[in-house]
Amino acid sequence: MVRQNTVREVITDDGVVLGARASSFSPALVEIYGDIGLDFVWLDFEHSGFSPWDADKITHLQRAAELSGIQLLIRLPDEDPALIRKVLDTGVRNLLIPRIETAAEVRRAAEATRFVYEGRPGNRGMAGQRASGYGTTEGYAQREDDTVNLGAMIETEEAVDNISDILDVPELGFAFVGSNDLATQLGHPNESDHLEVTAAIETVEAASRSAGVPLGAVAHAVDDANRKISNGYQILRIGGEFESAKRTLMDRMAQIE
Repeated sequence: MVRQNTVREVITDDGVVLGARASSFSPALVEIYGDIGLDFVWLDFEHSGFSPWDADKITHLQRAAELSGIQLLIRLPDEDPALIRKVLDTGVRNLLIPRIETAAEVRRAAEATRFVYEGRPGNRGMAGQRASGYGTTEGYAQREDDTVNLGAMIETEEAVDNISDILDVPELGFAFVGSNDLATQLGHPNESDHLEVTAAIETVEAASRSAGVPLGAVAHAVDDANRKISNGYQILRIGGEFESAKRTLMDRMAQIE
């Protein structure tokens, strides 16, 4: 079983990782994404999918990821420590928590991902499940703490106000800007280019650079992706299968006489 986290390794070395959403939650699609060279598969359990408590289904997706050399990046519904522990036991290495607004919320999640946290016992549970090689892996706790990667979704005005404190939480692996939700929370739905929204995003960008915490975002257009990379973004979700299928087939239909 693959027990490294290439996403964490690349962004720690100041590199860039690219991924795509798998809205169908299909193991076959996970394999396809790996075959074409993407770095991660975005699985969104905040807005869709089966129950994130269904460890068997997540395990099937994780096996497909390991087979094709790609990482899963799972957005959970919230920072519930029990859910975090259960998902990590399947072997998943990258978690993203939505609607983070305070450092306390990040700390609660971070402690659940670690056996050792800030020099004391964390809140991660020891279990003889898949992540531990079913109880046979030597140095399991240290390996897990060295590979798990936790992200915080920044998508509210309060999160922007508290961004420096959020980014200062030990073991936060990355922050991810949710521009559409941020625009809505600031009173400008569907206007992610509104001046108030872009100013808030710039505040997050500056704080991320100052804290040395990798930053991610959605970038469905090539120009936007290149612009974000030039601006220091290291984690980009560049599309998904539903969007890709719709655009590709609509384009073909328009061209067929």
